[in-house]
This record gives sequence, C-alpha cells and structure tokens, in this order.
Amino acid sequence: MKILVADDHPLYREAVAIQISRIFADAQIVEVASVDELYAALRESAAPFDLFLIDYKMPGMSVAAVSELVSKVPGTPIAIISGSAQPVEIKAAIEAGARGYVPKTATGERLAHALKLILAGGTSVPAELLFEGSPADENSGWFALLSQRELEVLRGVGRGLSNKEIGRELNLAEVTIKLHLRSLFRKMSARSRADAAVMASKAGLV
Repeated sequence: MKILVADDHPLYREAVAIQISRIFADAQIVEVASVDELYAALRESAAPFDLFLIDYKMPGMSVAAVSELVSKVPGTPIAIISGSAQPVEIKAAIEAGARGYVPKTATGERLAHALKLILAGGTSVPAELLFEGSPADENSGWFALLSQRELEVLRGVGRGLSNKEIGRELNLAEVTIKLHLRSLFRKMSARSRADAAVMASKAGLV
C-alpha cells in the first residue's frame, strides 16, 4: 500500500505518517508540503498511490485543486485534513470529488476508522456537514467557484475591511484586490459589497 500525506506543517505531517504506519504496518508513506510537491511525487512514483491525505490549507490547495487532482487520479481516493477549514469549504471539497474529511483534532482511532472506510470504497464525512439547510448546502454552489485567494479577499470583505486594508493583510496591491472582488462578485452573483459580506457571514467565513 502506498499513501501520500500532503501538509505544510512538518510536525503534523510526521505525526500523521507515524499514525498511518501504526494502522497499516506495510504502508509506504510519501510526505510532501505543497500541491507542486504532490504532483512531483506523482511524476516520480513508479507505482500508483492508494490514498491521498491532503491538508486543505497548504500552499496551492483549493476546491479547484481538489477537482483537478480527482480528474488526474480518478481511481485514487482523496481525504481532506484540516484544523481550520470552515464546514462550507469541506462540503465544497467533497462535492469536488474528495472522499472524506478528517479534522486535525481527530484521535488515532477516528483516523484509522476514516482511512479504512475510504480505502474500502466508502466515504467519511462528519454528520454535521450532511444536514440539509446548513450554510454549506446553501452556499456551496458559488463557494466551489472561488479560488483560495478570492476566499481570503471575501473574508476581509466580511470583516468590514477596506480594499487597502485587505491588500495590506494579504500583501497585495489595492488594484489586485479590486480585480479579485470583481471576479468573486460575479461568481457569487453579489450585487454589492454588502451582499457579499452577508453571504460570507452566512457561509461561516467570518
């Protein structure tokens, strides 16, 4: 069995690898820290991977990145791990093709259960993400269209920050923030900045 663990936090990545080796004693574990390193590992691997365990907040990761990876390795299940992703983000990743979500606060027993279920062809998703009428259900349509950077800009809008303040936080020029806003307003069908702020709040982004 060959499993890829992708997380930009070395200590957590190492801890997950240790847990996996306890669950699957014969597993070959490959560790990477970004989406670019993930694809490099794919190119260099002589044998296909059996499972991807990916941190949603690592560099280069987004709903679009999940969808692209699913299209490139359609036979390999993908599980999302995160300690800070919002429920709507996880729901969108699942809809993009991920087969499960494991919070970073999960115990070793819960991790083992989730991975075995996913490897057996099932899915492992927290029950709260499946409730109808939740913010995730209401917003995942537009949410899935936003890039990671657009989500960061939208969080700033939801917090009531000006374009200049958002740019300062993200180390981006104000004109770049305006371009991101134009794009995300179109994807969200938001008529105004106030509309976008309300939608961000309902989606649990702020």
